[in-house]
Amino acid sequence: MDAIATEQAMETVLKHWKDSWQQAKQVWSPFVKLREPVWCAASGQAKNEGLTGSFAMIRLNDHRIVIDLEKVLQEGVSDYPVEILAHEIGHHIYTPANLHENAVLLSRIRWCLADIEDRAPFVANLYADLLINDTLQRKKNLQMAAVYQKINQQGTSTSKVWHFYMRTFEYLWKLDRGALGAKPKKQDPMIDADASLAASLIRSYAKNWLEGAGRFAALLYPYLIKDKEYEKARKIFTIYLDAEYAGEGGGMIAGLVEIDEEGLAGIIDPRVEAANRAGNKDAGGDAFGKVEAGGEGPRQRYLNPGRYIDLFKQINPKADEQELLNNYYREIALPHLVSFPLEAANPVSLSLPEGTESWDISDPMDEIDWIETAVGSPEIFPGYNTVKRIYGSDIDDAETKKPLDVYIGIDCSGSMGNPRQRFSWPVLAATVIGLSALRAGAKVMGCLSGEPGSFMETDGFRTSDVEVLTVLTSYLGTGYAYGVPRLETPFGKPAKDKSHVVIVTDDDIFRMLGAVNETTNISNWVTMEKALVHAGGVGTLVLHSQPNWHREEVLRLKKMGWHVYYVTNEQQLLEFAAEFSQNHYSVRTDD
Repeated sequence: MDAIATEQAMETVLKHWKDSWQQAKQVWSPFVKLREPVWCAASGQAKNEGLTGSFAMIRLNDHRIVIDLEKVLQEGVSDYPVEILAHEIGHHIYTPANLHENAVLLSRIRWCLADIEDRAPFVANLYADLLINDTLQRKKNLQMAAVYQKINQQGTSTSKVWHFYMRTFEYLWKLDRGALGAKPKKQDPMIDADASLAASLIRSYAKNWLEGAGRFAALLYPYLIKDKEYEKARKIFTIYLDAEYAGEGGGMIAGLVEIDEEGLAGIIDPRVEAANRAGNKDAGGDAFGKVEAGGEGPRQRYLNPGRYIDLFKQINPKADEQELLNNYYREIALPHLVSFPLEAANPVSLSLPEGTESWDISDPMDEIDWIETAVGSPEIFPGYNTVKRIYGSDIDDAETKKPLDVYIGIDCSGSMGNPRQRFSWPVLAATVIGLSALRAGAKVMGCLSGEPGSFMETDGFRTSDVEVLTVLTSYLGTGYAYGVPRLETPFGKPAKDKSHVVIVTDDDIFRMLGAVNETTNISNWVTMEKALVHAGGVGTLVLHSQPNWHREEVLRLKKMGWHVYYVTNEQQLLEFAAEFSQNHYSVRTDD
């Protein structure tokens, strides 16, 4: 076909498909509200939209459909605009429908794909297509079978997954064996039996499709466990994969940290289920791998952090891993945070200027007093020489209370686990305290320290939960203890604002206290005492140890004013964090 003929054909197809858009929406409902698809005249343009391999795809982040018209012509399906467009609309209004349902679908399928969880998006796409196409063929009277026949004219495949899939449609639509192009040289009784079960499953769970997701994955598991068979299946199914990464770019989705109990209940192999109904008690029950569903964290009800991140990276491959880790500990901490402060009704008063003070980079930009800043220096460097105006009330309100800031130091030495790989109680405790303080209006400085070795800390006291959590959820794995000299940074001299000091560590801190700061030649005991005085608040050493150990050293700390809170197992760190937060950052209703 020459260039002119190709251009004319493209114009004809584009007009035909645009004219069919309203009809395709009517197939589902006259009330469907979706924007017109992104029509791509060339596959290169489609690739820029994220569409590769297939001639159509959906995006859940902006509720769009993308159509590659060049691919439509190549595959010979230009005469089926209503069928194909209605199928894509079905992904938006039926399954997976939205970002949250898509996430739950992938989560439930992963439980039944032990050791091959990376294949969950592929399985989810096949499952959703079965549900949608069966509805369109049987209930909406569209020619979905003809679409498959047209595509499959270009050749068959030796993929068992492909034969299983086409045979499932043949059962659903009461078609002869091989009617959709899958004509194996030799009939496979296992494929036939599994396809029959799949057809029954699709009909049974059409209205509650999330409940059937695990069962469908279990059916496919034996076919996908072999890498060669999976790669063969991916190659033949490339043209059909229109929703494999529908959640890409969709942002954060809440509620996935906690283990899905309903999903666990759906870890059932339909083969075993059918055999049990038939009275065959010797059918066995481990046809699709060993499922490890043990939870972590409080009441063991949460996913392992690594599993959570892997799940979310499948939901949204563009998700930032650090953001996911922050969200993981934030969600688990939420039930244990103090309540948001209630707004208090104060008498009307005038705000009176009371001078200026330094403006910090974490303060709101609109608080900068540009005139006073310019008076002090003709060159302005935000965060270094900028100042803000201080205002006071003309009414003496003795009841006004400002929560103290909090410094949180976490031992991140070699004995501490990586919070990205396994759940960390110290990180959860620090998150509870930090987020509670921020809720109450205080600032937080976080510090991870594994010394001698390395450390990581926020740039002073911050009001950003992202900055605080990014430090607290990181990992060092160096040295042997929290480095006491780190206290010199915020408390080397009296702090401008009073602060609580919380250090979470173990017995190795006493070895650190016995050392001398090589830079200042000052004993760490002196630094420990000076830091508490300069902080002006409560100092708490949370010690993973036994109360009868290091008695003399603990007594010395207490004489300085430090509180020592013992924990004998890491789970008790959450109790401490919740108690500390309630004592120092909770709104008192009886005040």
